[in-house]
Amino acid sequence: MLKKKTRNLRLAVLGLACCAGFVYAWQNLQAVKLGYSIERLRRDIKDLESANTYLKKEIQVSLSPEKLEAAASKLGMVYPEPGAVVVMDGARPEEKAGRGWLARLFRLNKSS
Repeated sequence: MLKKKTRNLRLAVLGLACCAGFVYAWQNLQAVKLGYSIERLRRDIKDLESANTYLKKEIQVSLSPEKLEAAASKLGMVYPEPGAVVVMDGARPEEKAGRGWLARLFRLNKSS
């Protein structure tokens, strides 16, 4: 009976050791997988940041006055004649001149 108990105890210890070994191996495998995932995500972030920087530079270049002027001339646009610009805000130029507080102050001083 003692032999049977000892054998069962040995089998239980062996089974426990195998389970612990499998848990340890699974844990290490998961850590390696997560490490690879983290590195892949870091690489993706770095690629996206460089693409973002490139696109910001492209926007700046495409909105530069030289580039816009070249595109406008390709479309046949020309600069307006000096008297051809009309401001469409509804106020006459005489009314617009000197709306600020400093201009009103000078107007008051001139009238006195």
